[in-house]
Amino acid sequence: MKKKLTLKEFTLLISLYTSQYIGFAFFAEAFIGILRQNNMPLENLGLIYMLGLFWVFRFLWAPFIDRIKFKIGHYKGWIIIFQLLMVIVLLTIGQFSLIDDLQTIVLLSVLFAFVCASQSIALDGLVYKNVFKRERSFAMSIKTASGLLGMVLGGGVGLVLYTHLGWETTLIIVSLIMLLALIQVIFYKESKPKTEQSAVELDYKQFISFWKGKNKKVWMLLLFLYPASISAAYGLITPILVDLGWSLDRIGYAVHIVGYSIGVLASFSTSWFIKKYGKKNVLIGASLGQSLGTLLLLLLFYNNDILSTIVIVGIIFSFYTPSMVIMTTLMMDKASKKTPAAQFAAQHSIYMFSGIIFATLAVSFAGVLGYTNIVFIGAFVGLLAAYTSYKIELEEEKGKL
Repeated sequence: MKKKLTLKEFTLLISLYTSQYIGFAFFAEAFIGILRQNNMPLENLGLIYMLGLFWVFRFLWAPFIDRIKFKIGHYKGWIIIFQLLMVIVLLTIGQFSLIDDLQTIVLLSVLFAFVCASQSIALDGLVYKNVFKRERSFAMSIKTASGLLGMVLGGGVGLVLYTHLGWETTLIIVSLIMLLALIQVIFYKESKPKTEQSAVELDYKQFISFWKGKNKKVWMLLLFLYPASISAAYGLITPILVDLGWSLDRIGYAVHIVGYSIGVLASFSTSWFIKKYGKKNVLIGASLGQSLGTLLLLLLFYNNDILSTIVIVGIIFSFYTPSMVIMTTLMMDKASKKTPAAQFAAQHSIYMFSGIIFATLAVSFAGVLGYTNIVFIGAFVGLLAAYTSYKIELEEEKGKL
């Protein structure tokens, strides 16, 4: 039987999810700044963001992780392998020079992104198999909060460490954090089914059959619409503040430190709201909140002092993280018992792909249509997500989903 989340599992999930994101954030945020400091052209920096595509397409190799089991624990074995590889690759990258071996470093960072995305598959499978269903929202809160913590440590603190300690020492410190999580998972005992289960076949048809039926198509639409509004807002915050004359260090403080911190607190409160008000109300409320947060960006053009900006950013992140928690909880609920990692990855890939696309389009089209028009479009899409949330929950209540 799936267990209630224990303190040991709580700390383990925080370590694993944080270590997963801290390395990725280092390359997606700090590494960008380091390369720019070393005079890499802006047009080439965009390629680094392509590392996120491994999370979009990770459902392609997720069936292998569902199928191949280890005696020490199905998903535990995979996590140990990927966590160890993350440490090894990072330490290896640290041995190369940013000036003389940049191409090698970039290639190894691609390998690192693949390993991180693979670790996320196994970790989500572990949560599905080892956490009692009513605790999933809390587990997804840990996932979201730890992800933000990893982004702060990898993107912000990582850049500070590099400035003072250098390239190799910074990567050693990041690797030690990942090593700590590895030690924790080695001593963790994964629960096993009471009856021996037959090996899962490599079934790629499930990625088609899973979406069959009218209600599943509505769910796919919601996965695509739901992150659109808040992703657009998140993508617009930094360029808007830059155009308003903010310095990068002030933006880093208001968005990446204060904003992320508020997001961490909001993510843990989501589980309480779900238990008190139900998934339907939280799903609709979070989507409406995303539209509101997006619209509040317009206030920055009238008043962008530090306090007002922090309040606006805080409101945006207060709905950003709960929306991630409720959606990932529902994704896990809809995954099958036989291949939970693969089916969760398939759903989350659509969700993450949408976030990347809308954040990119919002920034790109803001130069053509203007910030105001893009903000209104983003808010409108948020309302569409709220309506779709209302419809899908009504169908779910009737037992059709």
